Amino acid sequence: MTEADVYRCPSCGAPADPQSGACAYCGAKLEPVRCPWCFAWTDAKTGKCPRCGAGAEPPAPDAKPLVCPTCRRPGLSTRVLGDARLSGCGHCGGLWADVVSFKRLCEERDEQTAYLGAGTPLGSAGPVGDPTTQAIVYRPCPVCAQLMNRFNFAGSSGVILDACKPHGVWFDPDELRRVILFIRRGGLDDARAQQERDLDEKRRELQRAIEDAESAPTAAGYGMAPGPAAVRAAGALLDHLF
Repeated sequence: MTEADVYRCPSCGAPADPQSGACAYCGAKLEPVRCPWCFAWTDAKTGKCPRCGAGAEPPAPDAKPLVCPTCRRPGLSTRVLGDARLSGCGHCGGLWADVVSFKRLCEERDEQTAYLGAGTPLGSAGPVGDPTTQAIVYRPCPVCAQLMNRFNFAGSSGVILDACKPHGVWFDPDELRRVILFIRRGGLDDARAQQERDLDEKRRELQRAIEDAESAPTAAGYGMAPGPAAVRAAGALLDHLF
């Protein structure tokens, strides 16, 4: 057992059982949570995580607690490191990143380094199988409770994430680490380059469709008039590009 696996009473510092509710030595009330940045045990009242330094962000007095999309348990623990915040479920190890934080984690190496340097992802609650053979489950957003959309990050990473466009992205255990490693190995740059190549090809197809339409003669042989098929093809390409 590592120090990260030991939960300590925030009042007296003695090792404590996270399930006990109160310290056996000093009687202080315990509110154990897993830090969403490094997954070390800490207490909800502790200002900074003793392992990675992430600062606790208590919910606003009138805010509803975030509910884990996987466990359906309320009370995700939110901590801030740098300019990004993560909220974690201490039961299943899932993580929630709001829209701004997700963007920061994708773009800023400081936040990526902080997560990779301190993170020790929890194991998943059950065996992880081939995602293509598992039943698709749409999960509710922790903020608005609407079902989230599923997407393959960058279209080619193989990491299937759940996202609510207005509010953020949910990561199952170890998915955030895999996403960051994908980015740092150049996967996001490669995906963007492939998208540009695909768009260039679609533009060329559009140009060919327009040229074919302009060169098609009318039935009477006068002027140039695009046929219905060419018009439909050009319209479909325009819809795809714009």
